Formats: sequence, C-alpha cells, structure tokens
Amino acid sequence: MPYLTTGLLSNTLVEGDRQSSTLSVNISNYDTSAVAIQIEGFFQSGTEKVKYVEEFFTLTAGTVVLKNYFVSFNAFEFVFFVSSLAVDVSVWSKDAIGNLTPIHLEMLKQVSDQEGYSH
Repeated sequence: MPYLTTGLLSNTLVEGDRQSSTLSVNISNYDTSAVAIQIEGFFQSGTEKVKYVEEFFTLTAGTVVLKNYFVSFNAFEFVFFVSSLAVDVSVWSKDAIGNLTPIHLEMLKQVSDQEGYSH
C-alpha cells in the first residue's frame, strides 16, 4: 500500500494571518476497481504531532473526490495511504478568503517500505 506525505509544512503568521487556512486534497482513482483510501492529518504542538484528521473510505473506479481540511496551525502534515498505484493525490492550500496560496503547493513524497511510517 503506497504511503504519501506532504511532510511537515510550516504555516506561520504573516501580518497577523495564516498563510494557509484550508488544505484541499483532490484524489483521482484511475484504477479499474474500487480502492481504499486513508487520510491522516496532524498539527504540531510543541515537539509532538497531534492527529486531528482520520478518514477511511473507498473510491470507485474512475471517480474523483475533493476534500477540504482546516489547517490554521503553525505547522501541519497530511499522510495518505492508498491501496493502488493508479490513484493520484494532489494537494494545495487556500488563504482565509479562498485564494490559492503558492506556499503550500506541495508535491507529495512517497514513503518507501524500507523507510516505514511513524507519527
């Protein structure tokens, strides 16, 4: 099962506002069958990551889903577990008024089986 991560993203205040307030996630299933998707979201609290999002769902073949998550934290990370390599996950952020923010137009990093996953 592929593991994808945004890595820990800084979201500091700029002139009193967060650079990003919403994270949008677009998931496309290009497989010929349904796939399982798990999403975990974390925010940084001191030296610890605290899980605040945990979703598990299936996505039928040839479909797309858009998810939006609140990310008004100093730092956050999202991890995606997908049951097929034919699933595409893209991530971008928006500011408080809904404008796309280039600061968090991140490429997801695939975590190999050798690296494992810890949170």
